[in-house]
Amino acid sequence: MKTSNGSSDPRFAGRVVVVSPHLDDAVMSLGATIAKAAQAGALIEVLTVFAYKPSSSEPAGPWDTRCGYTTEGQAADSRRAEDRQACLALGAEPRWMNFGAEPYQRGASNDEIWSAVESATRGADLVLLPGYPLKHPDHAELSQLLLTRGLNCRAVALYAEQPYSFDHRSEPPGSAPVDALQAVASKPLIWTRVRATSAHRRTKLEAVRAYRSQLRHLGLGKSGIGTFRLRYLLWHEATRGGEAVAWLS
Repeated sequence: MKTSNGSSDPRFAGRVVVVSPHLDDAVMSLGATIAKAAQAGALIEVLTVFAYKPSSSEPAGPWDTRCGYTTEGQAADSRRAEDRQACLALGAEPRWMNFGAEPYQRGASNDEIWSAVESATRGADLVLLPGYPLKHPDHAELSQLLLTRGLNCRAVALYAEQPYSFDHRSEPPGSAPVDALQAVASKPLIWTRVRATSAHRRTKLEAVRAYRSQLRHLGLGKSGIGTFRLRYLLWHEATRGGEAVAWLS
C-alpha cells in the first residue's frame, strides 16, 4: 500500500467534504488527515448524514440507551455537541442532517437522502465517503446510494472506517474491490496512506476524546484498557503510513 503526503496533494486542497454516516465516524477515521488539510488551508466540512432528529421523542435505541440517553432527540443534542467540539479541535466545520440512524426511522426515502447529500456536496473539490470494511449497514447503504446515484463534485475518494478496521484486525486490501461496493466500483480500488505528523495525530487524539458518550462503549475510554486501545489504534495507523484512502476520481 502506497503512502502519500496529503499537504502536497492538490486533491486535499480547496473545499473538502468528509461524509460521515454517524456523529463520530469521520473524525475517528480521518482525524489526522482533516487536521493536516485544514492546517494547509483547505476548507473542511464534516457532513453527518444520520445525525438523528433533535425534535424526536422516540425511545432511545439499544446503543444510545447503553450510552445513557432516553430518547433519540436527547442523543442528537448531546452527540452533536460532542461532534462540534471534535471538529473545532481539527479545524473543520460540522454539518448535520436530520435523518435517523439505525435503528431509528430514517424519516426520508433514499431519493430524498441522496438529493440532500448531493446538494450539500455540490461543487466540492473533494468528497470522501466510507469505504472499508463497511460492516455497519448504515455505512454500506450510504456509500452504495451515493456512488450509484453519483455526486456533482471534482473528485471522490473512500476512507477506511475506524474503529471498525482496527477492531476487525483487517486492512484495506492493496488493490481489490470491497465486496459491498462491487456493484458500483468499475475497477479495483487502490488504497494509499496519508502520512501525518505526530502533531496531527495528537490533534486527532484530542478530537476523538470529545466523543465522551461513545468511547467507553467502543472500548476506547479515557482510563485503563480503553486509553491503551485508543493510543494503540493511532500507533497502528502511524506504523502503516497513516490513514487509508482509495481514490475513485
